[in-house]
Amino acid sequence: MRLLLLSVVVLAGAAGDVCVARAMRASGEGGGAWATAARAVRNTFLWLGVLWKAIAFFSFLWLLTLADLSWVVPATAVSFVLEVIAAKFFLRETISATRWAGVLCVCLGVAFISL
Repeated sequence: MRLLLLSVVVLAGAAGDVCVARAMRASGEGGGAWATAARAVRNTFLWLGVLWKAIAFFSFLWLLTLADLSWVVPATAVSFVLEVIAAKFFLRETISATRWAGVLCVCLGVAFISL
């Protein structure tokens, strides 16, 4: 059950971040913070992102009832890996070699914690 909840936290959290990023990019920069916010709340991807982040948050709370914080928080770092991959393919971001090295470090860290 812990691994299933961890998967939900990681996948939903990453999906939420990608959706929010896409919505904010579509909202543009012109007109100041309030104008940007007004455009963002009309974007479906913003609300999808909020939904995914809510699912991740409540799954995280449930996971904390089953596992130690010292295991849960480092294990959820896998979401950083998924977010970089999603940024590359869904948001068309350019990922530098330094960032890929960071992704590798996160993977190794999560592997060590899991042992």
